[in-house]
Amino acid sequence: MKNLTLLLFFIISNTVFAQGIFFKTGKNFTTFSYKNTTPNTEKIRINGTGTSYELGYAMPLEYNDFSYLVSVTLNDYNATGESSSNNLEWKTSYIGIQNTIDYQFYNANNFLISAQAGLNIAKILSGKQTLNNSTYNLAHNKDFSGLIFQPVIGVNTKYIISKSGYFSLGCNLAKSISLNPTPEKVSFNTFQILFGGHFDLTKN
Repeated sequence: MKNLTLLLFFIISNTVFAQGIFFKTGKNFTTFSYKNTTPNTEKIRINGTGTSYELGYAMPLEYNDFSYLVSVTLNDYNATGESSSNNLEWKTSYIGIQNTIDYQFYNANNFLISAQAGLNIAKILSGKQTLNNSTYNLAHNKDFSGLIFQPVIGVNTKYIISKSGYFSLGCNLAKSISLNPTPEKVSFNTFQILFGGHFDLTKN
């Protein structure tokens, strides 16, 4: 957590003069895959929904129609599932730093459409597992703790509502990659639907 705080301070201090600020909120639709190496143990796939929040800065790059976005994210990845012998529920919250390149390829009739690709680096804040009515804390579980890397791709639309304000709506696909050296891997894929606003700091 200390490293994330220092990284956030560095990013903000270097993007004070960013072109704009934005916020997004929405839903995560997540599918987990838990691979247990114990012989004859079922591989359980569970899925569910959670909330997503994002606050960040955007600034233009040298190349036309390209922008760099950096943001703080807070994501809930929740899921439930069952096998022939187990009922399983996960509720987790992750805080992260996301870096994204945005390419705007359409601008007409007050609508702007862009494609985005980036990387989110996140760490678990809180987590709870319920397995057959028994509850466990996941925050310090070695399968969940440590950093996760999430490549993210998506499409974002903005509608101009004022000289310097936009309403946004978009969707993302993300896949987690854990660097934890554990044989029993937890991974998850997420589809996000996000809406929010963008305020341009450079227009009067």
